[in-house]
Amino acid sequence: MTAKRKPPSRDVRTIPALGGEVEHVPFDLLPVHDSTWGLCTGADGMIYPVACGECRGGLSAFILRYDPLARTTDYLIECGPALGQPPDDGHATQSKIHYCILPASDGLLYCSTHASGPPVGHPSWRPWNTWDDPAVRFPGAHIFTYNPAAGVLSDFGIGPEREGSRCLALDEKRRKLYGITWPRNHLYVFYIDGRRYLDLGRIGDINPQAIWLDRDGRAYTTDDYGRLLRVDPETNEIAALKTRCPHQWYRRGWHNVPYDVVPAPDRSCFYGCDWGYESHIWRFDPYDGPDGRADDLGRAIGPPDLKNDLTLEYFNVRGLVFGADGKLYFGMRAPRGDRNPLHLARLDVKTLQREVVAILQFGDYEPHTLASATADFYGNLYFAEAGCAPTGIYVYRPDWVRSDKQVFCWKDIKQWG
Repeated sequence: MTAKRKPPSRDVRTIPALGGEVEHVPFDLLPVHDSTWGLCTGADGMIYPVACGECRGGLSAFILRYDPLARTTDYLIECGPALGQPPDDGHATQSKIHYCILPASDGLLYCSTHASGPPVGHPSWRPWNTWDDPAVRFPGAHIFTYNPAAGVLSDFGIGPEREGSRCLALDEKRRKLYGITWPRNHLYVFYIDGRRYLDLGRIGDINPQAIWLDRDGRAYTTDDYGRLLRVDPETNEIAALKTRCPHQWYRRGWHNVPYDVVPAPDRSCFYGCDWGYESHIWRFDPYDGPDGRADDLGRAIGPPDLKNDLTLEYFNVRGLVFGADGKLYFGMRAPRGDRNPLHLARLDVKTLQREVVAILQFGDYEPHTLASATADFYGNLYFAEAGCAPTGIYVYRPDWVRSDKQVFCWKDIKQWG
């Protein structure tokens, strides 16, 4: 008889960190939701995470609100029923909002749903197995806005049929959204005012996790080998640039698609990391020549020669966000003794000095991964948790943060997932 393994305790909620502390905020009222992917800072200064249900059938995404000053969590709306697809209707569910919750200056949140959660009663689900089954297949990603002040969800309908939306970017000036579908990996545009969905075609086999905008509204992502793709904001023409995201000399760059991308504080360039085998951080300047320029800043943290060829997800860098100190914060597993614990770390992008901010170990509970990140207006940093139920967020609170002094403002918040 095999003894049952005791689940880790979550009694420890706060741990010391370099220059501050890290608090774990689990979403206890959603005990079986297992991942938080979408996370953003609204124009109202509130933090908006989305609890997702990936591994258990019959769950739909849930939008929450965290108040940085009151340190309270509000459970705002379950998306599936509000979109006309309750999670027990037999279909693959509206289980996620991946990197697809975006804040707008008018206070609205622009969202698109994603898939991977099984139908109720099913142990698992794969899109191709049910593609032609109208009773079980995923109906498609809904594109919608949510007004947190009024509690109103406005559904624009399904954009990509039978597919989810992996990532999203908002061009407020032109009133359009850019996104990438899964599993077919098509790049799309959605015109907000006309509620018009436009498929720009397939861009490869491997799904990028990020699409982002420069100062002129040009959208960027990559092909399967990390080659930068640029979308003209007026014509929607896709140009393949000569520039590629860096990769190791002994690889061809396959699967070197972006996982997370953030703008530099002055918006002059971008910093990103790969969803590949590199675990590096790179800098991309879209204005350095006709094809831009990408520079490899090295492995995010840990030994430069760390061999992670067989562990695509395990050592990935995720959750990039700039702090008010101008340093780039992120999460990554790295060797420490005989273990590979999850590190919260930071990079000085000027000197390239790395520092460990905290080892994320809360008593006997260790989070699986940090999925995304954002900052509040006071300088606290928020990191979404993925792979554990109940899911939640982690808050890094620097010692110098004051509730009566804002160090960030609306212009510092990125408008992509």
